[in-house]
Amino acid sequence: MRRDATAFWLALGLWAALFAATARAGDGRQQVAAARQAYAAGEYAGAQQAFAAAARADPALATAGLCLDAATAARLAGEPGRAAAWLYRAALDAPRDGAVRKALAAAGLDAGALFAGAWTPLGWLAARQWRAVALVANAVFWLALAAARRAALPVPRRAALGAGALVLCCWFGAGWIALAPRAWPRGVVPGETPAQSAPEAGAEAVGRIAPGTLARLGPGRGGQALVVVAGGLAGWVPRDAIVTLVP
Repeated sequence: MRRDATAFWLALGLWAALFAATARAGDGRQQVAAARQAYAAGEYAGAQQAFAAAARADPALATAGLCLDAATAARLAGEPGRAAAWLYRAALDAPRDGAVRKALAAAGLDAGALFAGAWTPLGWLAARQWRAVALVANAVFWLALAAARRAALPVPRRAALGAGALVLCCWFGAGWIALAPRAWPRGVVPGETPAQSAPEAGAEAVGRIAPGTLARLGPGRGGQALVVVAGGLAGWVPRDAIVTLVP
């Protein structure tokens, strides 16, 4: 009886999770359709907002293609900073895509700055590709060992250790990609934003950050976040004035 009840509640939980995911995906697709209608009607600001709503509703919809469309809508709406944020997001989804690289260059943005330091492996493969590579390598490794054992074939120790090390490297890469954006977060400032020397109101201004600037994010306090941009400028800006980049 207890086993039947466990199976029932497990099935019910899986069904509920599937239903919730399907509902979110449906909302996201509706937002994408609304964004394309707004774009066709020349309502570019509304289109960009609808694309953003679609990405929030279902992050899986935020492919490089959608990000490029949203960037074009933001640019036509007179929001170059938000366009830059979408372009950087497209680069995270497809770092090797020629169309994305071309769009970044046309906007005067440097993908190399995005993939510098701890984020370097993201310039080789997207986060989802790292996970896929790790899963495939893991499956091939264990299936090969199982097949060799079943066929009673000897497996050279050096070859097994080398293959196992390769699998571990793939998992390390996938784990690093999940860790780096959280340990060393980055964001884009979509609009011109004043930076202060401290998070308290009335603190001394240290400069202004231009729209579309890529920044390293530091600690936050009182609704403010410490950012560091190229050239060494560091200052506190409102947290809601930054679009955080997450693969």
